[in-house]
Amino acid sequence: MRVLLVLILILLNPLKEEREVIVTKKMITVTGQTSIGGFSCDYSRNGLKDTLFFDYKKGVKELTFKVPVDDFSCGNFLLNKDFKKTIKAEQYPSALVKVRNLKSRHGYYICDMSVQIVGKELHYKNLRLNSIPNGLSADLVLGFKELELSAPKKFGGLISVDEELHLEFQLGF
Repeated sequence: MRVLLVLILILLNPLKEEREVIVTKKMITVTGQTSIGGFSCDYSRNGLKDTLFFDYKKGVKELTFKVPVDDFSCGNFLLNKDFKKTIKAEQYPSALVKVRNLKSRHGYYICDMSVQIVGKELHYKNLRLNSIPNGLSADLVLGFKELELSAPKKFGGLISVDEELHLEFQLGF
């Protein structure tokens, strides 16, 4: 009985210890569907030395990173060109991602994330982050309407992109 009580107290411990990790990799993947199949565009940076704070109690600590839109790769130059045109890369050459208020839960994490893209700032409070080997991952679903963009169409509408886009953020340590 005492062992069970100790285990419950450890698992429900409200006094979480502050800690930090060094983020060495950032990756963002945008995926979607078209009327002829799917597409995937990736951004990745390795060799970083950014600090991510867990369960921080003394003010706000955030991890901010700038994402140059030109650094996304969609597999070929035509898809790259269409992607950059769709998200108005000439007008908005970079996106900004901020992660703050990272808290550990039992088996996962939550954070507040804001994303600035195409002139819009989107806020996600208590976004769930999942543990992956050597890092954390978050999934978001965005719509073109939410970003005030039009889903691209080609060949008079024969090829069109679905309204829903999936974004996966990964931070590696």
